[in-house]
Amino acid sequence: MGITVIISVYKDVEALDLIISSLLSQTKEADEIIISEDGQSKQMREYFARLHHPTIKHLSQEDKGWQKNRALNRAINASTNDYLIFIDGDCIPYPTFVESHTLLRKNNSVLCGRRTEPGEKFSKMLRTRELGIDTFVSRYINNYFQLKKDEVRHYDDGIYFHPNSLLLKLIKKFRKKENHIVGCNFSCYKSDLEKINGFDEDFHMPTTGEDTDVERRLRHFGVEMNSCRYSANIVHLYHKKIFNKEIAAQTEALMESKKDIFVCAKGLK
Repeated sequence: MGITVIISVYKDVEALDLIISSLLSQTKEADEIIISEDGQSKQMREYFARLHHPTIKHLSQEDKGWQKNRALNRAINASTNDYLIFIDGDCIPYPTFVESHTLLRKNNSVLCGRRTEPGEKFSKMLRTRELGIDTFVSRYINNYFQLKKDEVRHYDDGIYFHPNSLLLKLIKKFRKKENHIVGCNFSCYKSDLEKINGFDEDFHMPTTGEDTDVERRLRHFGVEMNSCRYSANIVHLYHKKIFNKEIAAQTEALMESKKDIFVCAKGLK
């Protein structure tokens, strides 16, 4: 039973190189890595040409604005394995990332992960390789005050526990929360996405289409949302957040119009 990691990217070759470096030195390597580019940048094409790695595929498409869902559907159709892990192109996986998703996966279930978000200082150190991801992880607790000074967000989500650890089981028992898909870190069986015809390509603006809508439709078919928090960890590199109220309102309206549709018309097929 193979594992495919799908990376959603848009032009940020520097971050992608960090992601690929981590994925190629995991405690359990993926059987396949698909770079799912929402665009056709020259830099990305040149980067991929230099990789020459048998497990890595690169898919691109014409840049016509935000078409992440279309890019994801193309990657799913191109995948050759039955279990898929999704991450974004500005998120570096911990060295145990693939192993944790693999150990925690269950039939008829989505694993919902989270991310720690260091500020500008630590993100720059990671980007320039002054700080490697292995060192970032091993010193994470010791660097608590420095990370707080750097205005880290979601600090707790960078704390790692082995998926089989008793302490993690206790934490999950006493900190029960409803789990939700965050598009930058989740995994599921390919067959479950096929039930809903994948991502809805009618969503052509960010905010809900690649996670909230997918979760809603999967739940309709009885697919459970389970947590891989504290085990399948990623580091979301700092960038300025842009929230557009108008776009958010439009996507929410689109969601409302589709509330009784569970197999999208424009998706994998």
